[in-house]
Amino acid sequence: MSQISFPLTHAGVGLNPLCYIQEVTFGTKITASPSYTAVPITGDLTPTIDGVSIDVRQMGNHDVYGIQNAGINYGFTAAINPLNTTFIKIGTELPNYASPAGTSAASYQFLIGYKQATGTVGMGDYYLFLLGCKPDTTTITVSAQSLVEASMTWGVRQIPKPILAPGGLTTPTIPTFASITGPVFQDSDGGNKPLSYNAISYAVNNFSITWNNHLIRDGFNGSGLIDALTVGGREITGSFTTPVGQDLLMETAMESLTQAGVTLKYTVKPGVFVITANNVLLQTDANPFEGSPTNTMKHTYTFKAASASIGTS
Repeated sequence: MSQISFPLTHAGVGLNPLCYIQEVTFGTKITASPSYTAVPITGDLTPTIDGVSIDVRQMGNHDVYGIQNAGINYGFTAAINPLNTTFIKIGTELPNYASPAGTSAASYQFLIGYKQATGTVGMGDYYLFLLGCKPDTTTITVSAQSLVEASMTWGVRQIPKPILAPGGLTTPTIPTFASITGPVFQDSDGGNKPLSYNAISYAVNNFSITWNNHLIRDGFNGSGLIDALTVGGREITGSFTTPVGQDLLMETAMESLTQAGVTLKYTVKPGVFVITANNVLLQTDANPFEGSPTNTMKHTYTFKAASASIGTS
């Protein structure tokens, strides 16, 4: 006889796409007529729950006297193949404290609907809520003959256990899979030479840029949970690979002890999705000479930027 007497769950039994809503109060579920917005398009989502334990030791004993739970830290990572820039800009743009909506100054809650059993033959509709969420890191990657990918990590105040739908919600508006339409971004959308370094265009591969918000997690005595998530000092880094031979301008910049910061742009799709990084300094240059050639010669540069944003031009 099988040990499993109930139907198993996998990612194909989702009820709706990953969706979100801006919070009114940090970490408090909105129950009255919430209207959720879909995240287009989420490839993978991994919630994380990390317990914080305290060892209690007693002098003269090799073993611990006891282990006590001190709290729980939550988070999640998401791999997104975007078809617009609305959601990922929450993680890439500066927080707007006067008008927080759509920026990292606001906090968000997410809803995942799926089917699961609880020891019975049938499966019920369950909701998983992620409450009190703010973006920590956002990495956009573009490679040849591939989809554009945005990998995001989020800080989270709490992920309660799954609850049967409607999960305490009254008259919610939850997007369907059919509500997401349109092509996702891919590398060919940017056209030839999508990278501009100091106003000169270059052929490029494996472009990547990361916004790190250095999210500050504040916990105060008594709650056992994070009580506040705050954007800290942002750091912007990236890398790209370009073939040897167009010019020596980047090699010249790498050699200079007084390298000047320049503007770097990457066009994901003209007029729709353009990344602009300011005051960019090249940091490292890997340019291998192979004993048994398997690749054409290329420079792989890493860079740092003082600021970067997503726009339409």
